[in-house]
Amino acid sequence: MPNILASIVFYSWPLLIFWMLKRYETDKAIFLATTLSILYLPNKFGIDLPFVPPIDRESLTALSLLIFLSFGSKRLKIFIPGLATKIILIYFVIIVISTLLNTYPVTVGGKFLPALSEYDALSSFIRTLLWMMPFFMGRYYFNSLKSNEPIFKALVIIILIYSFPILVELKMSPQIHNWVYGYENADFLQNVRGGGYRPVVFVGHGLPLSFIVSTAIIAAFTLHKNKLAVTLISPFKVVIYLLLILILCKTWSSMVYAIFSIFAIYKLEPSKQIKWALLLASLILFYPISKTLEIFPDKEIISTIKDFNHERAESLETRFINEKVLLDRALEKPYFGWSGWGRNRIYDMYGKDITITDGKWIIEFGLYGIFGFVFYYLILLMPLVYARKNINYIQEPKDKVYFAALACILGVCIIDSVPNTGMGPIHLLMAGALLGQSELLAKQKKLIGHSNAKSFNA
Repeated sequence: MPNILASIVFYSWPLLIFWMLKRYETDKAIFLATTLSILYLPNKFGIDLPFVPPIDRESLTALSLLIFLSFGSKRLKIFIPGLATKIILIYFVIIVISTLLNTYPVTVGGKFLPALSEYDALSSFIRTLLWMMPFFMGRYYFNSLKSNEPIFKALVIIILIYSFPILVELKMSPQIHNWVYGYENADFLQNVRGGGYRPVVFVGHGLPLSFIVSTAIIAAFTLHKNKLAVTLISPFKVVIYLLLILILCKTWSSMVYAIFSIFAIYKLEPSKQIKWALLLASLILFYPISKTLEIFPDKEIISTIKDFNHERAESLETRFINEKVLLDRALEKPYFGWSGWGRNRIYDMYGKDITITDGKWIIEFGLYGIFGFVFYYLILLMPLVYARKNINYIQEPKDKVYFAALACILGVCIIDSVPNTGMGPIHLLMAGALLGQSELLAKQKKLIGHSNAKSFNA
């Protein structure tokens, strides 16, 4: 059971967000609120109110920011005119259609699942809107290139501080959440790795925590590239230290993402970084096709990994098995999916859920079908497309480096959505920032073109 401190921290969080908005610039306050909520608020704790989806720490932060920003001098605009907004609106329509096409009960194994209604459509719409709120805020409040450096500095400093509880859990096991809030926030056995532990702290799982650390490493190396020190320690030493922390976190995928991004930032020009980020991220659209046609080399990959790490090969094999089962279920309703209430999952004869949904792609495919899958990824790929088109209109070299690093981070997030969930609130905020900055560059380019045309005609 959660202790009183968990309730105090959770219910007082909106007041702290209000204070941050008063104390700091809007973009900095939004970034701090979004980041700190994931890193410090109690996990699996929330409010279950009527007529709205359950309010957890992510939706509480998004809802609080939305309310407070609605009364500010610069009110949040969610649906800014443009192609990206049209794609977002279509995605929301797909979510509603998916729910309305599932207005009948189903029985899966021994599990009876009720019919969905208009209420469920509204609930899904609200839940998705709150989940995407960091993306909208990034797009609107972080559309200046000058927002990137403070974001990167803040993230590096926050994770440097967070490395101390990480080190504690590496030594003592993932217990800090239990010590502070009085209850477990993660499956202990899932975070036993290589004769030691994979730290969790307050995040809820070792995978997203490692992914956040890898993002901080990318940010730190970007600052090093621009020769900007964050602390008294040289930026390169900060990168080395955080890499050591990431290695100790025992998550191979995050290590690969960090090293790949460092290599890209070090060796490639910013425009080429974005090109490769877009190219690799686009491959996600072909993954479900190869899985559906059963041409993806699952067995060959598992066999190769077994030669190096038997434990990781078994974990990957479990993922592939669950993907196959969930994909078969999704293909029963391929166009708009099964929507909510766990209708996309598999249950045994006793009604127990026997599937594991790790990858975001299979979750989207199962919930909202091929249309939901495609438009979800179009939303994420759109910032990369716009960034590729507009990076050459950035005049300041340092701004180009930050801009391209944002693209690398988004590209890595999209790739990570194959094995894992990929996009957390921090990364959605950065993806929105990349889109907003790209759109502003395109707008400025258009204005300059009109101005030049007028001068020529005159």
